[in-house]
Amino acid sequence: MRPEVLIFLIPIVAIICGTIISLTKNAREHKSKNGAQLSEEETRIMQELHQSLHKMEKRIEALETIIINKK
Repeated sequence: MRPEVLIFLIPIVAIICGTIISLTKNAREHKSKNGAQLSEEETRIMQELHQSLHKMEKRIEALETIIINKK
């Protein structure tokens, strides 16, 4: 893999993984503290984050394609 692609790929993958881990950890802590399901607002926020991450992933793939095709 080209170094140009890695420059974009490594930080973005780290951000995505960190976000997923953080969301999972927060959800588990919230359930264990209250013993209840997520509120509607929290569910909506998590869905929005998931959608945003999916859009970001598509943008990253597009950037990778552009970089690879330029060479």
